[in-house]
Amino acid sequence: MSMLEDIKAAEKAADEVKKQATADARSLLRDAQAKANREAETMVTAARDEAKKTIAKAEEEAKAKAQTLIEENAAKDTAKAEQARTKLDEAVKYIMEKVVIEC
Repeated sequence: MSMLEDIKAAEKAADEVKKQATADARSLLRDAQAKANREAETMVTAARDEAKKTIAKAEEEAKAKAQTLIEENAAKDTAKAEQARTKLDEAVKYIMEKVVIEC
């Protein structure tokens, strides 16, 4: 074989190696992208699940606080009503005096 044929053969071999390396690189890139997409989907799913739990917990806390506030306000209203009842007789007496005296 002549030197020119050796060079051509070497160039052809180099082209084949280059093509194979390019194909391997593309394959690795596709595999890496697929893996990254799977991991991202897993992370998004986990984040959504955690968000749902956080929202549920916040709703429970809000309901508990609302219930406590309702109970506190009901107790205050009951106390005011009781206080008003203790003065009911005085109020009726006062009204009767005003009506009888005025009329």
